[in-house]
Amino acid sequence: MYEIVKAVILEGRYELSDLLKKIDTLWVQGGLTEEEKTELVQLAREEATPENSFAGIQKQMDTLFTNLAEIAKQVGENTLTIASIKAKLEEQGTVVPDPEPEPGEEYPEYVQPTGAHDAYHNGDKVTYQGKKYHCIAPEDVAVVWPPDVYPAYWEEDK
Repeated sequence: MYEIVKAVILEGRYELSDLLKKIDTLWVQGGLTEEEKTELVQLAREEATPENSFAGIQKQMDTLFTNLAEIAKQVGENTLTIASIKAKLEEQGTVVPDPEPEPGEEYPEYVQPTGAHDAYHNGDKVTYQGKKYHCIAPEDVAVVWPPDVYPAYWEEDK
C-alpha cells in the first residue's frame, strides 16, 4: 500500500485532507508502519498544491502573492483615471465640464404628519422655522409633533 499511496502523492492528483485521512486509516488497519505513515504524511504536505486545498501555508502564500502581482500588473496597465480621460478628450477638442459637487446633507422642510404612516423617526432630518433639526426619539417611536411642540424628540443641528 505504501508504494501506491506514494505514487498518488507524486502524481499530484489528490485533495490533501482526504489523502491524510486515508493514510491514517491505512495505518490504523495495519497497512502502513509508523515510519511509512510519517513519511507519506510529510510528502503529501510538501507536494500538495493550493488548488488541492490545504497545501502548506508558505506554498499557498507564494501562489497568492504571485497571482496578486500579476493582477496588479494587469490592472495598472488597464487603469484609466478620470483625469487621464478628461485630458484625452480635451486634446481632441472636447470641452469636459467639471463634475457636479456632491449634494450636502438635506434637511427637507418639516411637514405635519397625518399619522404614523408619514411620521418622523430617529435620525430623520428637517428644517423647521428656518432651523435644522434631527429626530432623537427612541427607535420604536413615531414622531408627529414639530420641534417647538415636543422638543424632547428633536435636537437642533448647528
